[in-house]
Amino acid sequence: MSGARHRLIGFMVLAGGLVFGQVLWAASSGEGGEAHHTNWGDLLIRTINFAILVGILYKLLKKPITNFFITRRQNIENLLKELEQKREEAERKCAEYKAKLAILDKEAESILQEYIAQAEKEKAKILEAAERQANYIRQQAKLAIQQEIKAAKDDLREEVAELTIKAAEDILRKKIGMEDQNRLVEEFIVKVVEAK
Repeated sequence: MSGARHRLIGFMVLAGGLVFGQVLWAASSGEGGEAHHTNWGDLLIRTINFAILVGILYKLLKKPITNFFITRRQNIENLLKELEQKREEAERKCAEYKAKLAILDKEAESILQEYIAQAEKEKAKILEAAERQANYIRQQAKLAIQQEIKAAKDDLREEVAELTIKAAEDILRKKIGMEDQNRLVEEFIVKVVEAK
């Protein structure tokens, strides 16, 4: 409040000084810029009139201007408080979201490790079954004649691939999701084809 009052008084003193200076200048110079004798009585009346005008303006404008500055200051303080509250709320939400993200990252890592472990178990089972089937094919191939060896290998490989794929599909349907099932079956088929 005192700052607003000081500004108001300073403004009025400045305005008074400017008007008073103009009155002196006008009183000291005549028309056409000629210097003439100063009429001190006229200057005194003008100064008193100006002082009365300043006093009236001060009386009339003091309260509205003071209220304006008080209201303005309160509005700025309220705005600053509101902005501070919003900043604190944003920081709190940011910390909350960071904590949630950290939890989600841990859960995602846990789920990923679980799927990897299941896939490794299924891989071992599939490889074990494939190894058993390969041993069986080798034993049968040794007993067959040379001409039937090629045909027997082709038939057995196709049969092994189908049985293994079916067994893998059954196991994978029970253990993992469709996306993982499709991926593992495709990998096994590629391995069986490469083994030929």
